Amino acid sequence: MPVRDSFYDKMGRGIADIAFSPAELLDSQYGMLETEGNTTAFCKGLLVQGTSRMIMDIGQGIFEVATSPFPTQNFHSYRSQKLPPYDSMVVNCYPPADLKNWY
Repeated sequence: MPVRDSFYDKMGRGIADIAFSPAELLDSQYGMLETEGNTTAFCKGLLVQGTSRMIMDIGQGIFEVATSPFPTQNFHSYRSQKLPPYDSMVVNCYPPADLKNWY
């Protein structure tokens, strides 16, 4: 059985979200640097997407710290409300580069 999240896990996630949320500014810009160029990465990545992700992380962190004594999901769980990212920025070539040994 996997270990269930507890009060301490939820409190730690909340504090980490608040403390490390400014890292989203640079992370969003860096992710777009190679694909969209310098100007777009600065304007869209740093100013728009980075700022909005930072504000969302701060809000999520405050929510998790404030509600850490109480389970917030079904079945009395302390799991995070934050969804995993849907885009990992990893491009898998299709069809596979090695067609003989692709399986």
